[in-house]
Amino acid sequence: MTRFSYLIALVGVALLGGVAFVPQHVEADDDTNEANEIRFVLTGLNASAGGTVRCALYRDEETWLDTSRRFMQAAANVRRSSAACVFRDVPPGTYAIAALHDENGDREMERSLLGIPREGYAISRNERNRMSRPDFDEAAIQFEGGQMVTRALMNY
Repeated sequence: MTRFSYLIALVGVALLGGVAFVPQHVEADDDTNEANEIRFVLTGLNASAGGTVRCALYRDEETWLDTSRRFMQAAANVRRSSAACVFRDVPPGTYAIAALHDENGDREMERSLLGIPREGYAISRNERNRMSRPDFDEAAIQFEGGQMVTRALMNY
């Protein structure tokens, strides 16, 4: 299990407040040839920390949170208190997304001696099971093609 995977597994342990998941579908005009796209907008980032937000898109429970088996990956620079990871050319289907605010650019989650995350993280649909690893089914989003925007709060 990679450190990023371990971080995401710790989501269930963190005591965090919730934010409503609000998917928004934007249909492409028939006259355009825009690719299927999922935009994962993250808010509540600690902008003063700088760094990069790294996101991974997963297709099923079997691969969920195994970074070596992610379906797609994306990254975004932190600007102000938000960032957006964009996944392009995504076929319609069921997906879940995990994000890490990699403040120091080492591509690893920084944790305290107790294993508590020191860098931000987020899961699609703001899934956070406090007693165990987040479930794929509870974090899953249905993507029907076109353009989709989904949002989550970055947790620290």
